[in-house]
Amino acid sequence: MLHLIVTMSFPAITHILCFAVMIERKYSKKITALVYGLYYLVFVCSAVLFLTFGTSPLYVAASSLISATVVSFFVFMFASADPVCKKIFLCISYVNVFCILQGMASIICSIWLPQLPTIGDMYAKNITRTLLYIPTVWIYIKYLRPVVQGISGNKKKPWYSIFCVSTLFYAVFAVFVTVSYADYSNFIHYVPLFVVAVVMYSSVLWVTFGTIRYMDEENKMELVSQNIEYLQGQLALARENELQAKTVRHDYRHHNQNLSAMLRKGDVQAALHYIEQYNEHLDEVKTAEFCPHITVNAILNTFHLKAQNEGIVVSIFADTPADALIADMDFVAILSNVLENAVNGLQWEFEQGHTDIGD
Repeated sequence: MLHLIVTMSFPAITHILCFAVMIERKYSKKITALVYGLYYLVFVCSAVLFLTFGTSPLYVAASSLISATVVSFFVFMFASADPVCKKIFLCISYVNVFCILQGMASIICSIWLPQLPTIGDMYAKNITRTLLYIPTVWIYIKYLRPVVQGISGNKKKPWYSIFCVSTLFYAVFAVFVTVSYADYSNFIHYVPLFVVAVVMYSSVLWVTFGTIRYMDEENKMELVSQNIEYLQGQLALARENELQAKTVRHDYRHHNQNLSAMLRKGDVQAALHYIEQYNEHLDEVKTAEFCPHITVNAILNTFHLKAQNEGIVVSIFADTPADALIADMDFVAILSNVLENAVNGLQWEFEQGHTDIGD
């Protein structure tokens, strides 16, 4: 029993370390550590139960692999902050990599250590697989993780497409891992099939990450376009404010002449009334203050001006604090896009003759 717990602890701990590398943490460190601890217990206990009470090697291998896959899936779903489509793809990709490394460890041990007893063989394969994990994790951290983390899950279709392809390969790898455990003496005959599947899957991953890079560049271009539109709106707002300021400066001398004439006549009440009207006019031409956040306020002013120019009556309320944790680029990407769609939609309604829409 002790040997089983120790040998099953190898893959459980390895999985947890890989999860920590791959998963964008959704909860606090304590909650995440608790999830990983429960995962360790479930993984080890289920594997030990299958190995102890399993009726056949084939049943033990298949049950252990399926249970490990299901538990890993729930860990990804619960602990990761990524969108669902992205979490599913990462989970199935990790399970595929585990199956490949498990298959490679079985091949290596069958060639170089063919006469080991059952316990010794379990230790040898676990240690070999763990050693194979080291360069694999390094490659992921060095080259793949920055690309994967930089891609959002907004476009679900590409993620689900590559997930479906990865699932087909998982079926192949799962069969090979199961056979390698259940029929250890003859599974070497399936090695060519395994090698072909690994090469094909590696090619698919190459194309997949090429697609992901393309998606990344596309997202960046969309963000650049949104920022250009936002800056163009800000430029239009600045131009209009400058024109209004020039008008105010042009009329300022005339206002002073009128005040001087009133005061010379001793008509103080008329002069005060004139000053009040002038202050109200200044309040009308100044930029509206919708919220304390500078970027959000600028975006709202831009689209408020655009709506007014289009004859659209809008009511704006915002309570975004000045120290909001959301990045300015995210505000531009999300808020500008939403407001742009709203203004365009109202323009279309007016063009169709739906003039009863005012807000």
